[in-house]
Amino acid sequence: MATLVIKEGEKPYIEDIWSLDDFRNVAEGYDKETFTDDELIEAMERVADNFDANWGITWETIEAALDVIVENRKGEKQSDHDSK
Repeated sequence: MATLVIKEGEKPYIEDIWSLDDFRNVAEGYDKETFTDDELIEAMERVADNFDANWGITWETIEAALDVIVENRKGEKQSDHDSK
């Protein structure tokens, strides 16, 4: 996924692009969960906000961000149930 970019007149750099489709592909691995595009974007924001250059972005960091969304859903369902 990483690409060396060399542009004339600029210093070379490496970019590592993760797209919504990458997050969607990880999300498809969840048997009992589905994710909206908004939730996938929320996961992208979480990964970006918690980025650590020592670890980078991996399939596991994407999965961890999706796991947080699943856990938040469970918390919301429990709160709804408790308030009834």
